[in-house]
Amino acid sequence: MIDAFPKRPLLVLVMATIAWGSLTLFQKFRASLPTPKAVENVRADAQSEYAIAITLTFDAQGDAFNPLALRVSLDGVAEPLFESKTTVRAGVAVLISPVAGIKVGVNELLIEVGSGTDSSVDSTNAFGSGSADREITEAAVQQVAHAIRVQVLANEEVIVDQTLWSEPDDAVSGLILIDVPENSDARSTPVEHAGPQH
Repeated sequence: MIDAFPKRPLLVLVMATIAWGSLTLFQKFRASLPTPKAVENVRADAQSEYAIAITLTFDAQGDAFNPLALRVSLDGVAEPLFESKTTVRAGVAVLISPVAGIKVGVNELLIEVGSGTDSSVDSTNAFGSGSADREITEAAVQQVAHAIRVQVLANEEVIVDQTLWSEPDDAVSGLILIDVPENSDARSTPVEHAGPQH
């Protein structure tokens, strides 16, 4: 008679009971654990007076899709340190001073620059007045790599001097990490994460 009893349904019932019991025990164990306290990452303000100088090798300006010429942001804060929608000229340093919000520890400085083409480039002075010459000059301008020199100063001493590069005709943007040690007022070791962001 015992041999005639179906074994498979009994085996399924035993396995389901074991699974349900294990899950119930796990939930009770998890509920008995102490609730972890949220640890807020509070960092002290750096004590130095900071400034940022940005120099471009090209005229930065927006285009038809994005009017942004230059934006500098610190640690992903919604309000940028600096933003311009007007042309930023090549070779003229943009000085942002004083820079508030730099903390002890690692700070992320995001640089975004527009690469809109400058329709006011006068190509006739270099190659003459022909339209073919103008096309050659504009094509040559498109093939030049762009660069941004970023300097971070603490108490008027340069602590970071990095250059961000782009491929020809690409926008330049990059992230510079500024590490401000706790027991130092102006020394840092920057790490550059740069390159074109498409």
